[in-house]
Amino acid sequence: MKSLKNVLIPLLAIVLCSAILFGLSYGLKSKGEIEDAMNLLWHSQTLLPGSSEFTEEPYTGEDANIRRVFKADNGFVIETAVYGYAGEISMLIGVNNGGKVTGLVVTDLSETCGLGAEALTDHEFLAQFLNTGGDVSIKTTGEDAFSGATAEAETGDGVEVDAITGATVTSKAIARSVNSAVAFVTGADADSGATSWGG
Repeated sequence: MKSLKNVLIPLLAIVLCSAILFGLSYGLKSKGEIEDAMNLLWHSQTLLPGSSEFTEEPYTGEDANIRRVFKADNGFVIETAVYGYAGEISMLIGVNNGGKVTGLVVTDLSETCGLGAEALTDHEFLAQFLNTGGDVSIKTTGEDAFSGATAEAETGDGVEVDAITGATVTSKAIARSVNSAVAFVTGADADSGATSWGG
């Protein structure tokens, strides 16, 4: 009887500890999920001003750059992921119903420190994409190609923006994300830049 008691007490202690650890991990996971959802809502409301509620819509399109789509009354927030120089760049991009970029933020990247990683904080670079309607490209030729200046140059139907200094690949990846997000909203062909309304 004593030997059974010696086995049952440690066994019950192990089961009880396992149950407590499982409960704690479940509770922490739920708290993390709630925090992520609140963060996403805050970003979405910032990127698409005037919207307060967002509904995730299933994305069944063919554009591999688009991960998730959130619909609001006045537009969409598109989550994208594209490969840059050193890895995947994740972004959230607000696009209104008229097909104009209302805001964008880089949420995660693993680009080179001091070069491509500047996309996280280079607000002048990111501001060049605001109010564009897709078909954005990065300047790659000319004396001022890598200056990081914020001037926009209209080229045909699209807009050329200056790259982050020394980070052309990262800059082009961000432009691809923006073009994919706008193409989703406008029904454009992301490769050609054509829109469903003929513009």
